Amino acid sequence: MKIVSFEIRSFRNHSHSKAEFDEGLNVLAGNNGEGKTNFLEGIFLFASGKSFRGQKDREMVKFGEDAAYLKLVFCDRYSTHTLEAELYKNKKRRLLKDGNEIKKISEYLGLFRAVIFTPDHLKIVKSSPENRRKLMDMAICQTFPRFVACLSEYNHTLQQKNNLLKAGVTKLSLPMLEVYNEKLASLSALITLNRFNYITKLSERANEYLLEMTEGKEKIEISYQTQYGKDFTREKLYTSCISLFERKKEDELCKRVSLYGCHHDDFDILLNGKDAKIFASQGQQRSVVLALKLAEGELAKQYTGEDGVFLFDDVLSELDFKRREYVTRKLKGRQFIISCCDYDNSAGKIFTVPGGNVYACPSE
Repeated sequence: MKIVSFEIRSFRNHSHSKAEFDEGLNVLAGNNGEGKTNFLEGIFLFASGKSFRGQKDREMVKFGEDAAYLKLVFCDRYSTHTLEAELYKNKKRRLLKDGNEIKKISEYLGLFRAVIFTPDHLKIVKSSPENRRKLMDMAICQTFPRFVACLSEYNHTLQQKNNLLKAGVTKLSLPMLEVYNEKLASLSALITLNRFNYITKLSERANEYLLEMTEGKEKIEISYQTQYGKDFTREKLYTSCISLFERKKEDELCKRVSLYGCHHDDFDILLNGKDAKIFASQGQQRSVVLALKLAEGELAKQYTGEDGVFLFDDVLSELDFKRREYVTRKLKGRQFIISCCDYDNSAGKIFTVPGGNVYACPSE
């Protein structure tokens, strides 16, 4: 999978920018605050359906404008496709594939795939469980687009349950609480099982990368953590979750909020058998996250049959020479778009990004 071209209008600080990319390494070079991250954000919007900054559509529309337009032309192993997005400040976005409107985001996900690596990801080892879940779910949704429907249904049901708890459960509304719990248990089992299966494979592949990167000195293991046991079969997860809801019902009724379910799941990262949150140095954390990102791309290829595009936002400067060399070697033959302040004139196709504009540098 390769990007042929990407164009944006009235997006963030870009009035109108367009780039035609090479099949290998592409470099967006410019000072901080000029629009490099915004450009990558626009590309990744087509892969995940949302901003990797977690912001709403209206916040991505350029100040003083009513709408933003994005267009991505890419080729997969079968043909060339065009994806378009219109983002508005005051109404729902509009998505198109090859000129045909798409109503559901689940039908959009998986068409174009990308692995994003930002400076915020370097903190993921010691970050909050919520951020780790988001990172994991974003990767799974690209590879298995139907997973997004499960998450959406779960979050909607969870909100309904929380509204009921907040209002105060009465004898009349208690049966509705049971209905919500049954539905949440069923969805929790499905979501947790998908996450566990993905994390298991991610752990295996990331460990291979880390062992290679550190010449056998460091190994990684990812352990999935949930509130309802270690038997990761759908039936057992469901019964364990229902049992947990029943045992803890009084806690939730008292505190008037949902305290249990897959929205509290997490995963522990062990480095050489020790908790990386506590024992990993800054350099080790970078190696771990780099291994995870390379593994994410490898898993997507295994599941879908082709490489996605790698987007690295100003993170190579955070890596030492050895790690940078390792990344470049591992991504050889894949499309790789990076942003940075400084660049090597001999490496890849170079674009300068001054003040919300993107210009291709003449090749020598």
